[in-house]
Amino acid sequence: MNSIFSCAVCPNKPCAKGDDNFPKNCPTVMEKEIIEKSIERYNVDENINKIMKIANKLPVTEDGELRSRAEEIIDLVKQMNIKKIGVAFCYSLEKEAKKFVKMLENYDITVVPVCCKVGSVDVKEIGIEKKRDKFIATCNPLTQAEIMNKENTELNVVVGLCVGHDMIFNKNSETYVTTLIAKDRKYAHCPAKAFEE
Repeated sequence: MNSIFSCAVCPNKPCAKGDDNFPKNCPTVMEKEIIEKSIERYNVDENINKIMKIANKLPVTEDGELRSRAEEIIDLVKQMNIKKIGVAFCYSLEKEAKKFVKMLENYDITVVPVCCKVGSVDVKEIGIEKKRDKFIATCNPLTQAEIMNKENTELNVVVGLCVGHDMIFNKNSETYVTTLIAKDRKYAHCPAKAFEE
């Protein structure tokens, strides 16, 4: 096995049960110092502490109804009193992004939606080869992030950015990022279906 820790194959998950029967290569046993520092930070950093408390209650409404992911994001935004949100979306998920932006606008939130094709930059301008001499717009996650940074968004939401592009966007965002839709062309944007076969 090449995994450093046994988390993915651990059958009993004692960490989730308060049990102390941990496997030898369990991070709960091997990384106690990191865990202690994390606990301290959860308690000292007010913003992280608030997010953790809100996130714990997000999946279900007070009436016991399950929330959609979009509803969870909106509820978190309301409880955090966030007033400006960036929406970094893929050109191919424009319809979904438009509906999400409209949902947000119902809550007196300023939205900064930025399409992945922002800048109308041909792929050749960033050193990507193309097979035909026709304009091909590159995705531009770096610019998406920089525009949102300039606008001082308090939260950025990813709607279907490609693998790799999402990494660049997340790395360069100066604020928290969450994903509304993870792009999966094969499984209609439901990546977990890959494990059902």
